[in-house]
Amino acid sequence: MGGWGDLRLVPAAVAAWGASLATWAAGPRAGLLVALACAIAALASRVWRRGGAGVAPVLALALAAALVATVTTGAAETARAWIPAHARALVEARGLVAEVRPVDSHGEPRVAVRVSVNAWRDVEDEGWRPGAGLVVVLASADGAPARGGVVTARGTTEPAAAGPVDALLDGRIVDAEAPTGWRATAEQARVAFRSALAGAPEETAPLVAGMVLGDTSAMDRRLVGQMRTTGLAHLTAVSGAHFAILAVALGALLRRARASPAVVAVGTVAACGAFAAVLSGGGSVLRALAMASIAGGALLAGRRGQSVPALAATVLVLLLRPELARDAGLALSVAAVAAIGLLAPGIAARLRRRVAAPLADAAAVTLAAQAACLPVLASIEAGVGPWAVPANAVATPFAIPVTLLGVAALALAVPAPALAHLLAEAAARCAYPVVAAARAFADAPGGGLTTDVGTRGAVLGIVLVLAVAVAARAPRPWWRLGATAALLLAFVLHAPPRWLPEALGGAVDGWTVVACDVGQGDALVMRGGGAVVMVDVGTADADAAGCLARIGVTRIDLLVLTHEHADHTGGVEALREAVDVRGAWLPPAPSEATLEALAGVPAAAPAVGERAHVGGVVVEVLQTGPEPRSRDGTEVNDSSTALQIEADGLVVVALGDLEVEGQRRLEPTVAALGHVDIVKAAHHGSAAQDEALVRTIAAPVALVSVGEGNDYGHPAPEALATYGAGGAAVLRTDLCGDIVIGVRAGEPVLVRRCRNSVGG
Repeated sequence: MGGWGDLRLVPAAVAAWGASLATWAAGPRAGLLVALACAIAALASRVWRRGGAGVAPVLALALAAALVATVTTGAAETARAWIPAHARALVEARGLVAEVRPVDSHGEPRVAVRVSVNAWRDVEDEGWRPGAGLVVVLASADGAPARGGVVTARGTTEPAAAGPVDALLDGRIVDAEAPTGWRATAEQARVAFRSALAGAPEETAPLVAGMVLGDTSAMDRRLVGQMRTTGLAHLTAVSGAHFAILAVALGALLRRARASPAVVAVGTVAACGAFAAVLSGGGSVLRALAMASIAGGALLAGRRGQSVPALAATVLVLLLRPELARDAGLALSVAAVAAIGLLAPGIAARLRRRVAAPLADAAAVTLAAQAACLPVLASIEAGVGPWAVPANAVATPFAIPVTLLGVAALALAVPAPALAHLLAEAAARCAYPVVAAARAFADAPGGGLTTDVGTRGAVLGIVLVLAVAVAARAPRPWWRLGATAALLLAFVLHAPPRWLPEALGGAVDGWTVVACDVGQGDALVMRGGGAVVMVDVGTADADAAGCLARIGVTRIDLLVLTHEHADHTGGVEALREAVDVRGAWLPPAPSEATLEALAGVPAAAPAVGERAHVGGVVVEVLQTGPEPRSRDGTEVNDSSTALQIEADGLVVVALGDLEVEGQRRLEPTVAALGHVDIVKAAHHGSAAQDEALVRTIAAPVALVSVGEGNDYGHPAPEALATYGAGGAAVLRTDLCGDIVIGVRAGEPVLVRRCRNSVGG
């Protein structure tokens, strides 16, 4: 079956990445420990002798790579030291606009502007100081800065919990300069391409923007979720496959025109470079461009390119920008390419004995790539469904015409807009099978099941990759054992938690109250006497159903929707597809979409003072309305239905998204309640908290349902301080994940520890 190929650069790439991640997580000393491990291994290989002559230089290179990564990452941390040093202080930051994305602001259209900072200053100082970091600023969509421009933002900083974003800046953009040079050309092409898509089929035009530009902001949220579940999300994360399609097509065209190898190489790399310039420049794009350049160089030199050495060399070069070590897109891209190069040939050879070669090759590539990505997906709390392989087999071939037609439209959007529109419309029509595949496989039996996430999912994913490697590369009978193990692990990864014992990652038991981790949204679940009440469901792609599966819930006896905002009601349709909803309380002024999603469910608008006894759960309406006269964010928030819920002796007060005025109206009602065990903080812990109401409730536990790294700056420091001042234990879903609370001796207790440190 052949060897593994040239792996000499792989240890260096792994050591550099490990040292960089260790330095980001725990400082330079942790990175030096990785380098020390490489040094010890190199010395041991020399002492052991057996094969040491060839291994020692490889490990010495790994040592050097780890040291360089530690130094560069330490320098990057130092350049970002101004962020924690000036947390919650008023500063100005200046830098390049890396991305502009719309956000659901429930009122005035707003955008999240990602700024790659190169200088900062204290507002009381006049001089700018060099610095670095990726910060997010919320701005009005009207007059938002263009990507590639230079902006100055003023506000207070809040260090981000995790991910590529370093901080959130709560303030405003005070100065903006338009992009110049090639950045202006790239922005002009992006704008013209979106204009070319105008008039294309509404169902698929946003998907084409995603598949060509990587911009999914206009896509239907449910379709985004379906593509994630079916393993098709990589089609809208422009990376290696798109560059490969472009390079192969352009190379074939140039060869047909009898161009020399030098012209083919230079033309292909130049086209890939121009394409990359228009894209976001994320890790996966840079990886694809670097490997395309290496392949072009190999063609010029008359040598056959090898994917794994090229990949390792690319990683070493890219990690000279240490922030890319934290880029999940780069990690997924590298994992997929490595698996395709190392494992797919072996899998294809096994499959060819039973199926036709083209089908075997396509299935092998998908199997290898999907398996390799599972540990990375689990680490970022994402998973894929059981139908990912057939979904890719159906949808991926159509990515070829969509990509080629879309890139052609992008190239012609400025000089020939009419022709670009025709090409863009053709691309949109070719994208229909991708939409159909995502929907069909997401709705197939078991399509809603996704692989496990978190530590357990990552560990099982790694073991699955090892099993696939045995199945692909080992001789008989070991490869059969590997294949069997891979199938069993795939079942365990996809199995609904209620099928498994808790010790094996099955459904959590012993709970009474659960604040589901649904990102930037709300979903609160209470259980008592065998009945389940749920308050809000998060957004359409928040996977509230996944949370219910993790706690073993298949039926909702009463669903309460507090107010008509997408981060509270958007997930109703998806929830109904997963569990049986027996009854519902409507939000004030429900939307048509909410009413349609609840079709067939007994539903009514509750009144103040109304009580419902659902099994062992008692729900009482403390306040609701008045009905908002518009969809203005503040007015809708203040119409939230506030609830008191009793279950298993615990008393919970849920405040919806009430603003300060609504909280003040509620205070006299709450004062008459007596003891409260748990409060669900208003509006995801925004700064709009009424201190008098918090003191009146005086709950020992405060739940904050908030998305990790959200663009709103939630939870606000003021909210954390307000609840903390009363002695409450503040539990946040961005740090805890699902917050699972039970009862012990009449007091609330955590059934499952939070995944990260919690508190204000």
